[in-house]
Amino acid sequence: MSEISRKIHHIKKDLGIFFTPQWVVDFMVSLINEDRLAHGDLKILEPACAVCQFLYGIKKNKPHIFKRTSKMIGVEINRDMVEYVYRYLSEDVEIIHYDYLLWETNNYFDIIIGNPPYGIPSLSEHYTIKIDDETKNIYKRLYETWYGKYNLYGAFIEKSVNLLRNEGQLIFIVPATFMILDEFRKLREFLARNGKTEIIYMGSDVFKPEADVTTVVLKFIKSSVEKNKLYLYDYNSGNPKLITKNEDWKGDIVLFSTEFSKKVDEICSFRIGDVYAIRISPRTPEIKHNPDVIKSQDYIGDKNFLPILNGRNLKIGKVVYEPITGYWIELTKKTKLRKFFDKPHIVVGLGFRGDGQVGAAYDYKAYPWMGDVYHLLRKRTLTNMRFDLTDEEVVSFLNSEIVKRYVKDVFRDITYHFNITQLKLIPLPTKEELKRLKEVSI
Repeated sequence: MSEISRKIHHIKKDLGIFFTPQWVVDFMVSLINEDRLAHGDLKILEPACAVCQFLYGIKKNKPHIFKRTSKMIGVEINRDMVEYVYRYLSEDVEIIHYDYLLWETNNYFDIIIGNPPYGIPSLSEHYTIKIDDETKNIYKRLYETWYGKYNLYGAFIEKSVNLLRNEGQLIFIVPATFMILDEFRKLREFLARNGKTEIIYMGSDVFKPEADVTTVVLKFIKSSVEKNKLYLYDYNSGNPKLITKNEDWKGDIVLFSTEFSKKVDEICSFRIGDVYAIRISPRTPEIKHNPDVIKSQDYIGDKNFLPILNGRNLKIGKVVYEPITGYWIELTKKTKLRKFFDKPHIVVGLGFRGDGQVGAAYDYKAYPWMGDVYHLLRKRTLTNMRFDLTDEEVVSFLNSEIVKRYVKDVFRDITYHFNITQLKLIPLPTKEELKRLKEVSI
């Protein structure tokens, strides 16, 4: 391995770089709509270009477009990558050594294509993208879509949309998480009001074994005429198959659908968010630093103390009331952690990726909890007077094959676990509707 190759190998993880398989590059280049490239003065950009896979992909697959291009630019933050391109590749493209999110230009582009970095920017060892706090604060000020624990690829999308000419095309391969996570609410709204959004689901195998991430190809057309249009496709061996479309998309979360999921939606009058308020357990740091909490791996033996439970205590349809976490609190002080620990209620685990299993149980002893567990608290409103399932019946339904199939069909494997938005959207039937659901083929 050459010195430059060793350097590239070491920086890939810190910068969130995963080189794109050639078949994906070729597919994305094939998505370029040439009918929208009527003029001859074409400008093409590859952000976070690394070794310019996509620019050279255009040269290889669409040389006629390459020849019509007056500017072909790659922007790359890492000097080693820039040196590699200049040393080993042709000089057909202009490489700019700069942080793309801070880069300024007077150019607007017909095509922006590439594989932006993804990850939470932080110097913390828990995150993959090493960005200092000062730079991160600049990003927050610059990008209107920045929200919560924002992923860097969201800012790359916003920046690129702003650099498109009218009718310009953005083609990125990105994680599918922007479709449903709350952190991308502003980004989805931004896309909806700026043009036409097409999403091609690629699945979770594209970057394996280097990365286990579910990806989509985002194809965006900047257009005031076609704004609020959304099209969702399956990859289908290079021939995208339309799953669903929305001609009046306002940026709400993007769900898959099947005949089965449509039937469930049609039958059920309620969703979890209609019937229940959803809360989450205290996180581990909150428990660790709480003066009322005792840490002891041994059984305390005092009936006035309760073990604090976590996701390992939650089984499908059952709570295991045993000390696993090593944290304890006095019975009379448990509501200091959360007020809703004072009454029995439904608890739901977060993990479902792979088989669609929700994992719910009824905590009839009303124990204190910590970590990744959701709590469903029954709303007492007039709207819910018609909802006639008991909490125990709801638990049984959430653990059913119907919900398992629904979750797999609608959410696929976009995330490793539920967020609150997804959980709110799971349908709930009345007793009469439940009878009809059981007649639906699984």
